[in-house]
Amino acid sequence: MNGKRHAALRAATVLAATGLVLIDAGSPAAQEQEASGTTSGTTVLEQIVVTARRREEKIQEAPVAVTAIPAEELGKGRTDTMEDAAFRTPNVLFNGQGGPVSIRGVTSLGISGGVDRQPAVGMFLDDVYLARPMGYPFILEDLERVEVVRGSQATLYGKNTIGGAVNLISREPGDTAGGEFSATIGTDLDRRFKAAFETPIEGTDWAVRASAAWSGNRGYIENLVTGEDVSDTDLFSGRIVATGEVGDGTKIRIIGDYTRDRSDGGLWYAPLPLAFDHEATHDFEPENSVDSGGLSVRIDHEFETVRLTSITAFRGHEMSSYLDGDFTATPFIGQAQEETQRQFSQEIRLSSLDDDVFRWSGGLFYMHERFEGTQYFDLAAFPRDVWSRDVFEQSADTVSVFGEAGYFLTPQWELSAGGRYTYDRKSTTSEISSPSGSFMFGTPGRAEGDVSFSNVSPEAALTYHLSEGNIAYAKISRGYKSGGISPYIEADGTANRYDPETTTSYELGTKATSADGRFTLAASLFYIDWKDQQAVIYTTPFTRVYRNAAAATSKGLEIEATAQITEELGLRFGYGYTRAGYDDFVDTVMGAVYTGNDLPFAPRHSVSAGLRFERELEAGAVLKAGLDYTFRSSYAFTADNGYRQEPTHLVDAHIGIEKDGWSASLWAKNLTDERYLKNYFSYSGTDMGVAAPSRTIGITLAKVW
Repeated sequence: MNGKRHAALRAATVLAATGLVLIDAGSPAAQEQEASGTTSGTTVLEQIVVTARRREEKIQEAPVAVTAIPAEELGKGRTDTMEDAAFRTPNVLFNGQGGPVSIRGVTSLGISGGVDRQPAVGMFLDDVYLARPMGYPFILEDLERVEVVRGSQATLYGKNTIGGAVNLISREPGDTAGGEFSATIGTDLDRRFKAAFETPIEGTDWAVRASAAWSGNRGYIENLVTGEDVSDTDLFSGRIVATGEVGDGTKIRIIGDYTRDRSDGGLWYAPLPLAFDHEATHDFEPENSVDSGGLSVRIDHEFETVRLTSITAFRGHEMSSYLDGDFTATPFIGQAQEETQRQFSQEIRLSSLDDDVFRWSGGLFYMHERFEGTQYFDLAAFPRDVWSRDVFEQSADTVSVFGEAGYFLTPQWELSAGGRYTYDRKSTTSEISSPSGSFMFGTPGRAEGDVSFSNVSPEAALTYHLSEGNIAYAKISRGYKSGGISPYIEADGTANRYDPETTTSYELGTKATSADGRFTLAASLFYIDWKDQQAVIYTTPFTRVYRNAAAATSKGLEIEATAQITEELGLRFGYGYTRAGYDDFVDTVMGAVYTGNDLPFAPRHSVSAGLRFERELEAGAVLKAGLDYTFRSSYAFTADNGYRQEPTHLVDAHIGIEKDGWSASLWAKNLTDERYLKNYFSYSGTDMGVAAPSRTIGITLAKVW
């Protein structure tokens, strides 16, 4: 679009508390309503602008399946974690022991993958790729919005996005000084305190926003051995955002964030009857420590017809966790994991400004990562410094060249195509040792290796623009996830190498906006062909390795709708159907045939619905209330489908009053006290799990100025 339209679009980024969809305030429908006197600011759905395709565009104009959760819906008592965000999105599931995000059944290995967990759904914080799940934000505080992009996204996003991508966008400072403070108290001593302040810097074109939040609770699981409440929370997070202009047409954004987690780890596995009663029997006093953060600098410079974007980022995390290894009251086994990770990334993009008929973008990406991870497993009677261990060290470099272009063949038909070339190189060392002499990790050994891979991932789409906010599209895209060397060692003592895996996604979609701007619809059909899936299989009954051992397909549909029923009442609804299964997966050593089984973390049906009510009261007060419902049908945790989570129904609610910047809100999460598992695995033939928290009720008091 031209510069004027682009500036107008940026200025019109108004995020709607009711949810997903938009209408342009300058559209004929909006003008007609204004002329008839029916426009009130809530009758017409306010628009959301997303960056799902690495540029600002209205969500109803983007030929991509994306769910956007705006700032008004984020925070304590609302959408507070990635699990909450996944529940808001069709065909998406979050599980801490898995990828951890699964989209349309596509995810990565769970706890059997060892310390080297490579996600299949990319997580991006302000356009910066987060390489490891332990470096993900724990809570969704002080964000402008969350975007969940479904389907293979390798062309514009790159690394490990065969299932999709999640964009977390930080809040930026405004033009005037202001701030906010909030305090929350809830059941199980659930607490959250947040403070934020922003201000322009006098005499300059710069502004700064700083925020900090602390969360804590006493835990919701009772350890029957000690009688104490466990699975507690002790979490601090902070972020500083500085924005400014340098010279003519150059904008700079600097963001620094830090998270400190001293919770007890939360892995209170117990046999399922105990787990569903929120009970455990651990003799081992757990220890957990996670520190993560980063710094990014984004520079945007607009030439006459081209924008140059540079994003430079440093990130990393350190993690240490010690816990009960046998999950019983007997002091038998202890286990632990330690990680240190550092990454540097640089992305340079060029993109057109005037894209009325022809638009294009392209660039270069480089990332270097250094990772060290150690798993410990041994008899609890031994001192920790002699526990058996598997030490894994990896140095990885990724270089990518990417580009995309779109051309309007006619005023309605747009053809777009793109591709990304990626080169990955990894150097690793794996070492198994047992200073205690118990050999709990198997035969000691050391293996070193170097691997490199290259890939070309194309994408093409044909979009028909019927009118503003009404499109139909067809798209095909290729996803790529790099191969590597696992922490395991082959039976002959060599490094365990495995190849990349790929997905080919086919999608048909449509988006529609009613003439009066009060209703919107987005729907898509998809088919995913997943080849060379990386899986853990056994080489002996006691040793395992990575192999490209599986092939799978996933197919289904998604529907999302929003409606402003009256000036006071808004509705959102989402439904997803996924049929995802293994086409070929056999573990010959263990005699296990998984062919035909459902993929893990892929419920057949998913439903999300929400009601929002807002009414002006006397003396300028505003009453706000909301009710949210989520459903996930049964799904498996493992490839053998040995245990399946029962269908899950979750209900959340909130009601509050706002006046003169003050607000008080009463909220409830899991109002019906549904019991379901967060984590599961089979331990010596016993089904073990950790159940999600029960009903939580709280009140939040806040002041915004």
